[in-house]
Order: sequence, then structure tokens, then C-alpha cells
Amino acid sequence: MLRDTSRIRTILLIALGFCTTWEAHGQFVVERSPWLDGAGITEDPVEQTWRVTDRSTNAPLNTQFSVEGINPRKPVTLNVNEDTLLKLEPYRRYSRLCVEPNYMLFADYLFADPNVAHDTVRLQPLQIGLETSLPAIEFMPGTQELYYTSVPALEALLEFIDVNPTLALAIIGCEDTDEKTRNQDRFSRDRARAVFEYLVSSGVASDRLTIEGRGSKSPAFPEPKTPEEAEFNRRISVRVTNY
Repeated sequence: MLRDTSRIRTILLIALGFCTTWEAHGQFVVERSPWLDGAGITEDPVEQTWRVTDRSTNAPLNTQFSVEGINPRKPVTLNVNEDTLLKLEPYRRYSRLCVEPNYMLFADYLFADPNVAHDTVRLQPLQIGLETSLPAIEFMPGTQELYYTSVPALEALLEFIDVNPTLALAIIGCEDTDEKTRNQDRFSRDRARAVFEYLVSSGVASDRLTIEGRGSKSPAFPEPKTPEEAEFNRRISVRVTNY
């Protein structure tokens, strides 16, 4: 994977955008697990085992996760074998990314649910038409400027493209159902273009990528009931167009 000066400038611009617009667009939100508000309030670590399997065969896989939340300061690379035991904080949100050759990129958020002792991630073997959302790719509010917290997800997307050399992707921008946003199709397409430009500046051939703007045509939550559901509707997704 190429690491040229253009890409370095892009990362610096993302960080600079955070520094220069913090006062107007502060985004630090205290992530609070819903279980802290339940009857059995506890701050004791939650023991949970993670495992990864092939979704088609259910065969176990040994792979790596990039996890945000274990170390508050930076993502942690975690080897996950058949049963990896973790002690998770119940008040902290975790972000997981997994890149495994010949499988679809995996990304999710989770809290440590005390009622879930075993968490199995089922990776999908790659095929044309597969689509997944990347909620950790975020933008400055109301703009098409990538937010600095997006860097780990963008790096995972770069790795995903790199380890699958025949892969081609559609980069898809999606918006919430809020009708206050004008020209949602164009706005979502511009956000997808920002991701496209990051990837191309990092060495990805432009003919492996296409851009789509769906506006609010395909919300994950058609009638969002929480701010988190509404925020998830504003997302970047990727779809396999060639493999």
C-alpha cells in the first residue's frame, strides 16, 4: 500500500480540521452504556469471549481486530482465536474493525452487555454485491470534511482493498431522513467523494472505485427512535462491484 506525502497531508488536514473547528463543532459525547441505568448497576468489568467464524461454513477463524475503547488513547490490535476472553468496561463504547483476506470488511460498535457471555463475529466470504456500513467514518457536522476520528476506519478500508488485489468497490454516502437537509443526494455523494479522494491519494487506483449518493433513500432506521439511530443513518457504506 502506498504511503505518499499526499496521503500524509490528508491525515494532517483531518486533524487540523478538528483543532480549528472544535469550538464551533465540538463532538465529544460521553458514551454511556444503557446497562448503567438498569436495576443492577455495576462498574465491574464484564467478561466476554469473542470468536470469529466463516459465515458460510461456521468454521472458526483466527484473525485480528482493531479495537477502539480498550486503550482510551489509541486503537489496539487484538488477536482473536477460537475463544478470546476479554474484560470490558460496562460504561465504554467499543469500535471493532476486522480485515481478513477474501472476506468482507467487518465493522461495528458495541457496549459490553452483561447478558452476552459469548460474542461471535461471522465474516462473509467475498462476493459481488456484498455491502457493509462503516459507521466509524465520520464528518464534521453539516460538512463533507472527514473528522479525525475516521482515520482508523479509513486505514482499515485501505488495508481491505490492499489485501484483495482484484477487489473493486462502490463508495456510498447515506443521510438521515431529516428533511431539513437540502439536496441530500448531492450532499451524500460529496461525502462519498471525500472518502474516494482519501483512498486515491493513498495510492488506490481510481478505476477500482465508484461513487454513489443515496441521500435518505436507504436508511438503516426508517423511523429513528434515538440520536444513535439517526446518526447511524448518516453513514458511509461500501459495496463489492468486482472480485
